Amino acid sequence: MLPMIDFEKSPITKGVFYEGNAGAKEAIVYDDAVWMIKYPKTTRDLINPQISYTTSPLSEYLGSKIYEILGFPVHEVRLGIRKNKIVVACKDFTREVDSMLVTDEIASRLALDEDMKGTLIPLMHLSKTLIHFHGLKNSFMSNDLDEYSGTGSETYLDEVLATIKGEETLSVMPGVLERFWDMFVIDAFIGNNDRNNGNWGLLWDPETFDMPLAPVYDNGNAFFNKKSLEQMEKRLSEEALLQEDAYKTPTCIYKYTGVDHKGHQINPFKFIKEATDDDCKQAVIRFVDKVDMDKIEALIDSIPESTGSLEVMPNVQKEFYLKLLEIRLEQFKLAVK
Repeated sequence: MLPMIDFEKSPITKGVFYEGNAGAKEAIVYDDAVWMIKYPKTTRDLINPQISYTTSPLSEYLGSKIYEILGFPVHEVRLGIRKNKIVVACKDFTREVDSMLVTDEIASRLALDEDMKGTLIPLMHLSKTLIHFHGLKNSFMSNDLDEYSGTGSETYLDEVLATIKGEETLSVMPGVLERFWDMFVIDAFIGNNDRNNGNWGLLWDPETFDMPLAPVYDNGNAFFNKKSLEQMEKRLSEEALLQEDAYKTPTCIYKYTGVDHKGHQINPFKFIKEATDDDCKQAVIRFVDKVDMDKIEALIDSIPESTGSLEVMPNVQKEFYLKLLEIRLEQFKLAVK
């Protein structure tokens, strides 16, 4: 059974702040490295919420570990507890930890307690720079500016592909198009509908000038993280509802342009079934060849049902997730026959 890590005593890293709307985040030092703690987000602003907090930390953990099982570079994740919440810690691959002696000046500047003077405290420094696809797309000048949205945040599929194939840095970098389609397929498998343009990119090393693809990160929108156990039980008892959740209704972040230029979100399973893009089809073939459901089932089974008074992953949730993955895998297999 997976041990739940107690992050309660891990110190906060000064001067590190994380963006995003998926819930509260903070930087801590754990195991001599900087980690981002992601807390579950409250659902109080949702209409008729079935649960009080999302299960996004669990989704982040499972989604990231499945990428790892499939052989992709992905940020390291740990599941644990902090502030009496189930959290996920994601290792910050852009920062490293140093030590700093607390002088009078440092204590004053950082508002530290008097007894901290003369001690060593952890201090991080940036070692690499994450370059989001958002910025790369923002700098890309389409050959047809009358039709191009001109914004890095827009996720029209034709614009995203045009940027990958035409932007100066990306167009000469091997493996970018393959990585995009691999994420498209795996995100459909785990149900991650938020691979927005800030959730993937390149990793610039100022010392070596290397700029490879960044590890896969930000998978917290996978696995229906707002569904209640009661909703999962209902779907498990009704095959039609299970099929709807698995592949008939899911959408991804990417959109068709559409006649009105506002577009509509793509159902990835329908897109894959229609086989309109050969690069996408090759990604499905790669996925079917790589996937190991025994390892994925072992991963899900390793999550404890609870820890102390906190619910982690009850059996009905495990069964629901496995059923979804099995149905989706079958859809991928049918698509490449």
